[in-house]
Amino acid sequence: MRAQLQRWWAAWLVLAIVPVGLAFSSHRAVPESAGSSWIGEGSGRVRVERVGPTLIHAGVVRATTQTTMIPEVELISGVPPTLGTLGIALPTRIIDLVPEGSTVRKGDPICRFDPSVYQEHARLQRIEVDRSRSSLAVAERDLAVAQAELVAFREGDRVQRERQLETELAMARVDLSRAEDSLNWSHRMGTLGYLASADLAEQRLARLRAEIARDNAEVALQTFLRTTVEKQLRDLEARVEHAQTYRAYAAEALRAAEARQEHLDQQVSHCTMTAPHDGTVLYADIAWRELYQVREGAEAYPHLPLFVLPDLSQLEVEIQVHERYSSQIVQGHQATVSFEALPSRSYRARVTTIDLLPTPDWYHFGEWQQFRVRLTLDEAPAGLLPEMTAQVALEIGPSRSTLTIPSDAVAWNDRGPYCVVETPSGQVPRAVRVDRGTVDRLVVLEGLEAEETVLLRPRARDRSEGLSQ
Repeated sequence: MRAQLQRWWAAWLVLAIVPVGLAFSSHRAVPESAGSSWIGEGSGRVRVERVGPTLIHAGVVRATTQTTMIPEVELISGVPPTLGTLGIALPTRIIDLVPEGSTVRKGDPICRFDPSVYQEHARLQRIEVDRSRSSLAVAERDLAVAQAELVAFREGDRVQRERQLETELAMARVDLSRAEDSLNWSHRMGTLGYLASADLAEQRLARLRAEIARDNAEVALQTFLRTTVEKQLRDLEARVEHAQTYRAYAAEALRAAEARQEHLDQQVSHCTMTAPHDGTVLYADIAWRELYQVREGAEAYPHLPLFVLPDLSQLEVEIQVHERYSSQIVQGHQATVSFEALPSRSYRARVTTIDLLPTPDWYHFGEWQQFRVRLTLDEAPAGLLPEMTAQVALEIGPSRSTLTIPSDAVAWNDRGPYCVVETPSGQVPRAVRVDRGTVDRLVVLEGLEAEETVLLRPRARDRSEGLSQ
């Protein structure tokens, strides 16, 4: 009875398991059969393309023309510096700025700082410039007077005085000659008894006076020519030199005051930051976002970048290539670029520049050397912005004709890659062998023929999905 009961349970178990196994096997066989058991997100075609050795590399979008804008206003003397969040701040704040992302033309205002401190210093400096101009005018007048006195003495007073002394000397000599003649005549008259001795003594005294007068005139002329002229010339020349020195000092003080005023006027003009070229305004406060934000009322710091102005009409893609591949890349090589922010399509590009010197790859502790390569897009897509990530497929060798399929057409299971092919009898999964191709297409090594149609992102249709349809 016990053995019969066991045989009954075994038969019942076989009858229960076999239908389940048949149903499961029939369900597993559905994806491998033709029909409508597969769905996808569109379809692609197997086609022949020229594909060569390709270097796949991550890149970053850069602007060919990009300017980092920093405040050009400076800390000025006479104004105590203020302490802001990031350190010593300028004596001004942002009072107006354009919204981030605004497109500006060359010369358009981007940001304005409060110019009141610089305007007040410029006003006071203009007063100092006027005072310096007045001092220079006085110095020029004194110099003109000193030069006129020097010329007057050298060409007028000196000649007049010299001639006067020469005339006095000539008159003294004439008087002496007359006194000598008179004295000789008196001697003859006295010898004859016609002149008294007292008169003769008076004549001798008159001759002595005339001789003394002549000697004094000679001494006066010689003293004037040898000492007085030299002394007065040196005094007048010294006055001219002093006036010239004072004028030079006043002129230099005026130039310094005007330079100071020009500098302050420049600081006032620098309180308005204008676009150096066409571009799109981006705020450069990403690194300081938690401590500092570019906004109205924010402090201004010297040498702190406030804006980045890239020219979005001239964008390029930059990649860092390992030194092992740098010799295989030359200017003009073609590439295909796709962007993570714009996943719908890829874009053609070409290599424009390659750095001559490498830069250390600090991500690997400087052990690897990277060469920076820039690629120019043949057509920049709308919505592309600097610093967006890119995927670059760079052709580094001669191309050859080969079969290619969209990369979204390949799926993987336990047995490897496969594609779902559209055939006249329905959708058929087929194992394939593929290799790396371009950014959005793979090279077919085995399993497909040209012009066949394959599903994109294929997946097996669930039974519940089929019932609902």
